[in-house]
Amino acid sequence: MPGDDSCRHQAPRDSVRDDKPTVIASPEAVLAGHPVGPRSNGAVCIGCGEALHETDIVFAYAYRCTDAADWVVLRLYCLGCAPARIRSPTLGVTEVLVGGRLGTITLPTARTHRQCLTELQSRAVSPPTEGGPP
Repeated sequence: MPGDDSCRHQAPRDSVRDDKPTVIASPEAVLAGHPVGPRSNGAVCIGCGEALHETDIVFAYAYRCTDAADWVVLRLYCLGCAPARIRSPTLGVTEVLVGGRLGTITLPTARTHRQCLTELQSRAVSPPTEGGPP
């Protein structure tokens, strides 16, 4: 096993060690390739309503509750509308604002294409220990 903490054994809530390794990854790594927008070419900036296209620079607000496994990408912003920070952090929720480009991902089961997040870098992070109550 690697010594850099990239794999760990998860202890569930009952504190009994599970022999299944878990992978530790940054939000940027997890969100890379994440589909956005309701259809193949339908992402829009939540700030100004402008249509966002492949290769556009975008910023995405995403969150994950402490008891959830999946991230939710809630908002997309164009370069001009992107906030510099997370405005109202929520206690018990990891929140990130990442910047990157829109790419395209193929969804083989649905036999369709969707826009996705690529080339991501973190702009702001709010850990679950910061913020106000939900």
